[in-house]
Amino acid sequence: MATNKFNQFASFAKKNKKIVKKLGKYAVIYTRVSSKEQADEGNSLETQLKYCQQYAQRNNYEVLEYFGGTYESAKKDERKEFVKMLSFVKRQKAKVSTIIVYSFDRFSRTGGNALYLADQLEEIGVSISSYSQPTDATTSAGKLNQSMQLLFGKYDNDQRREKSVTGMKEALRRGYWVSKPPIGYERAIKDGQNCIVINKTGKLIKQAFLMKAKEGLSNTSIKAKLNSMGLRVSNQKLTHIFKNPFYCGIITNSLLEEGELIEGRHEALISKELFLQVNDIQSVNPQGYKVQLQDENLPLKQHIRCATCGTPFTGYEVKKKGLHYYKCNKIGCKCNKSAKTMHENYLELLKKYQVDRELIPVLKEALAGVYGEMNENNKKQSKLIQQQATETRKKLEDLEERFVFREIPKELYEKYSQKLKDELRTTEAQLAELDGPLSNHQKFIELGLNFSVTLCESWESANFMNKQRLQTLVFPEGVYFDRQKQGYRTPRVNSIFKLTSSLCEHYKEAKKEKTSLKTGFSNLEPPVGIEPTTY
Repeated sequence: MATNKFNQFASFAKKNKKIVKKLGKYAVIYTRVSSKEQADEGNSLETQLKYCQQYAQRNNYEVLEYFGGTYESAKKDERKEFVKMLSFVKRQKAKVSTIIVYSFDRFSRTGGNALYLADQLEEIGVSISSYSQPTDATTSAGKLNQSMQLLFGKYDNDQRREKSVTGMKEALRRGYWVSKPPIGYERAIKDGQNCIVINKTGKLIKQAFLMKAKEGLSNTSIKAKLNSMGLRVSNQKLTHIFKNPFYCGIITNSLLEEGELIEGRHEALISKELFLQVNDIQSVNPQGYKVQLQDENLPLKQHIRCATCGTPFTGYEVKKKGLHYYKCNKIGCKCNKSAKTMHENYLELLKKYQVDRELIPVLKEALAGVYGEMNENNKKQSKLIQQQATETRKKLEDLEERFVFREIPKELYEKYSQKLKDELRTTEAQLAELDGPLSNHQKFIELGLNFSVTLCESWESANFMNKQRLQTLVFPEGVYFDRQKQGYRTPRVNSIFKLTSSLCEHYKEAKKEKTSLKTGFSNLEPPVGIEPTTY
């Protein structure tokens, strides 16, 4: 009778979470290997299957279905057999109790996403069982062990990739091509060694180079001839072939440092001279002018941008007239300007940042004061930003720990971890901006002033490369040409040159009013962003 007095309140009592009731002890088995070579050998798959079946028998599971049995990389979870297995488990959730794998890295190597999948399966009453790493996922210690195993799969993948990339870089630097060879080559065993050899297609590609160099045929004509010989290539593909130095025995690869070239150990399809000849012809466009990557007569290429559309200017030479021009390459923009005029205007721009030698002493003193004060401010600001970065890293570590221990779902983890990572990148960028030559500002000022005195003369007398270095030094983001006003706009100027220009203007005003040059100098502040004056 004691319990009956609450009968009327039974509907208000808390209910247990819905538990998926299983109709029996049923399981599915998932096996996989990472490469086709391993799958063809069969041993690894057969071994996995044998031990998974033993696990099922030992624990009285009836196996409903088998999945995998082939090669699938576990770097991603969009695997055909894996997705098929998950779909089956969800449809049969009333029966399936567990997914049996040989080891947790056979299930997934995606780290965080693997944990998310394990959580999703747990919600429908399906566990992951490993023959070689048995854990009791119903306990907190067992769940932690399983989570660590799933995370270790991702860590192991990252380590393997790191070692693999290092090995590939070293092989490339020794002249060995490490990926699929380009069209015209194939891998073969020669004298017991794995090497890259020229195939039948390669002989046709060699003919393409000769047609371009000896006959001067257009790419469209060469493509038609190759098609008639049995090799179908697009104009885009043919252009890519002509630009690939692999065909003349030189290796370049995204794994190497930018601009790094290596003499390859493979057989060259053509000579280096023929390769350069073809690319020289390729640089001549149908309108009859020649584009050169490095031309002493066109140092402002890529440095100037069109103020109308923002496209970098290229340059060309009209050989018949012996004249050079700069051009905005955007279709329809039609902004062409004489190189002579553009250079004269650029010198006028540089003159704004050139100073008289007699002002050096007073400018040096004024700049020392400005940068000295700025250096102190930067130190204080740097300390605050470093504290902020430390706090952000701590929050990120706490968030990752909560995710690993399943205190928060994957959606929240991804949302806030990305937010914290963005904050960290912002603070690191701010620190990088504060990091500069200010700790040695006296030398910085002296170098900057020396350049400022002979800015125009230095640019006029410099070669192509030094002109470009000086241009970037003074205008780090380049300049914009406004064809309406027929002049340049500068988005950003190196602080040392901008300050000296401001001080010179102050000097002119002081001279007119017959006041001290030092008056008002302390009110001048340098712009954000300090660039080193190395040249």
